[in-house]
Amino acid sequence: MVDASATGNPERPMPEIDPQSEHLTINSLVTKIVLMVFAGSFAAAMLVSWAAIKPTQEFIAQSIEEQYPAAVQRAAESATAWLSAGREELARLTSPPWDESSESALQDLLAESRYFEGFAICDDRAGLSDGVGSVPICPPATENSEPKSEWIATSLANGVMVTAASVSISREGASPRSAIGVFDREQLGSLLAEYSPDRRGSMLLTLGTGGVLAGSGPDPLSQAEPPDPNEAGRGVRESTDSPWRHTIHAAHPLGESGWFAAFEIPFGEAYASLLVLIRRVLLIDLIAILALCFVSYRITSAVLTPIESLSMGARRVAEGQFEFEIPDPGTRDELGVLINAFNRMLQRIRTSQEEIQESNENLRTHNVKLQQANELLEQLSITDGLTKLHNHRFFQDQLTREIRRAERASSPLSLLLVDIDDFKSLNDRFGHASGDELLHGLALIMNAAVRSSDLLARYGGEEFAVLAPGTDQDGAYQLAEKLRTAIAESSFILGETMRITRVTVSVGVAQFAGNRKEFFEQADRALYRAKAAGKNCVMVGEGDSIA
Repeated sequence: MVDASATGNPERPMPEIDPQSEHLTINSLVTKIVLMVFAGSFAAAMLVSWAAIKPTQEFIAQSIEEQYPAAVQRAAESATAWLSAGREELARLTSPPWDESSESALQDLLAESRYFEGFAICDDRAGLSDGVGSVPICPPATENSEPKSEWIATSLANGVMVTAASVSISREGASPRSAIGVFDREQLGSLLAEYSPDRRGSMLLTLGTGGVLAGSGPDPLSQAEPPDPNEAGRGVRESTDSPWRHTIHAAHPLGESGWFAAFEIPFGEAYASLLVLIRRVLLIDLIAILALCFVSYRITSAVLTPIESLSMGARRVAEGQFEFEIPDPGTRDELGVLINAFNRMLQRIRTSQEEIQESNENLRTHNVKLQQANELLEQLSITDGLTKLHNHRFFQDQLTREIRRAERASSPLSLLLVDIDDFKSLNDRFGHASGDELLHGLALIMNAAVRSSDLLARYGGEEFAVLAPGTDQDGAYQLAEKLRTAIAESSFILGETMRITRVTVSVGVAQFAGNRKEFFEQADRALYRAKAAGKNCVMVGEGDSIA
């Protein structure tokens, strides 16, 4: 910092400029360098990450392509054999001498069977004759007596889809009947689970539409991804059709049945190890990038702080700010000499500013006094010196404005001319000083009687004028009566006689009718009529009067 004694004002230390506060602005050189380091390290980190992650992704994808199709093929073969064995058992158990009419016939079948959890006897019209265990709904009869598959898909009374086998138990001379056996879903699920390549997925037995007949896994499904018949058994398929389901699945057909053994697993579970690796790599990259940016910031900041201080100082000087100093870097190199010279220049500018400010302050003081004098002169030019009311000049200006306003707004405007009765004789009796005192007193009385919207002015000599905007002739007459009464009821002590004196006034009233000259002359004629009528009265333009 520059020595305070050299600045000429040791009692007021200057605030130091803080370049650290500007380091992270977008135009800062430090920011640009840090951004370049960030961009370079980010690009390098992404390249290294890609090189590390790509082989892992390919390895996992290859493992999935090898394991999932083989697993569903084995599951399909095992399920085919198990279902076929179950149907053969059903055909053997229901062959003669088995009699379905026996009361315990179906119970005996259920006790002897190793594959089924329920049976039903159905007629040719899909009617249920008898059932035991998990009783299926009888499938509708078909015109083709030959079944398309060894097994059928039906449902229980609660709507759950199940796999079943059907064999004919018709006897000669009797109507067609069949025995329906519902395969044990728990056994079938356990069988499929043995071939699951990943316990986080589901090994399922599905229809071609995707409906699930049986399966195993952590998340039992009622509907799986429909297998593609053209691709089933050929590989793995990824599904993103639903925004909330992103899955990997493989399928293999069960012979000509139209059924499939399918394995389905969420994408995140299938690639869990890859996702963990990605998160770890990205975390390491982020830490490394932040560390590099921090180191580059500290190094660059230390090098560029003096330069930034000068840059900020120059910008503040350009903005008209001089109440600061740049910190002394503590070196005697080129930057140190430049900063000290810059601070001395600032001190000279501040000294000059103080002198200019003092001169401006004196000039402002003189201007204020001059403005006050001008305002006083302006006020005096429109004010009567004796009565302190507005004078004739101001009244004429205001009359012009009020006439324009009345014509523009189509509102009434009235004029009252007030004249002191026998004022000349009062002056002769008591002297002109007493006359002036009387004029001042009457001005106070009338000023208290008129409204705030009315204009009261001394028109000349002992004559006063009242301009009443928004007031018609009747209202002006009432106002004139108020003034006349207030003055007539007042008492004055004039001169040195100490005698109470009363005075009266005569008032002429007129309402503006479109002509300024006629407006004033009408009020003046009304005033003369009031004088002629005996004074101390009010006359309006039409000649009516009240004493």
